Amino acid sequence: MVATKEKTYTVAEYLRLERRSGRKYAFYNGKIELMAGGTISHNRVTRNIFGLIYNNLLNRPDLEIFGSDQKIYLPKFHFYVYPDAVVVAGEPLLTDEEADAIINPLLIVETLSKSTQRYDRGQKFVEYQSLPSFKEYVLLRQDKPEAYLNFREEPDVWRTSEVAGLDKAVFFRSIEVSLAMSAIYYKVKFES
Repeated sequence: MVATKEKTYTVAEYLRLERRSGRKYAFYNGKIELMAGGTISHNRVTRNIFGLIYNNLLNRPDLEIFGSDQKIYLPKFHFYVYPDAVVVAGEPLLTDEEADAIINPLLIVETLSKSTQRYDRGQKFVEYQSLPSFKEYVLLRQDKPEAYLNFREEPDVWRTSEVAGLDKAVFFRSIEVSLAMSAIYYKVKFES
């Protein structure tokens, strides 16, 4: 039997592949991974959180939200990833025009999927922490109304909290916005 080596891509090859195919790929230090589509519940939670934060930032020119088509670059790991939503304070700082990837996120929101929740809760959070501007990480379940919040109080000190139930609200400390869980989970159907 002959062992085969998985292809390693350069950043230029990765960016060309994305442009040519019109598809989104995550880039992990030479390895690429096609981004999977989400469920109806995942898309509803992601749409709702984007719309709610967007509306709350209309009178805040110092903050800007981007959706799931916006790449973030993690220089320490040489990764390009696509969070579900990202807020930037001030102007977005980009790696370069070709990559069009943000390197100064303030707030990152991920809607958890069965296939990615372990990575999102663990290693991905560690990777995001390598960005000095990154202050808050919010994980939203799609199968029940639960939010997990992580806020950076000091360079290496994170405060964590949870919010559960449609009658509660989530306070995003980094942008000073409170959102009702019932609005975040608008039209999301939960299995009994």
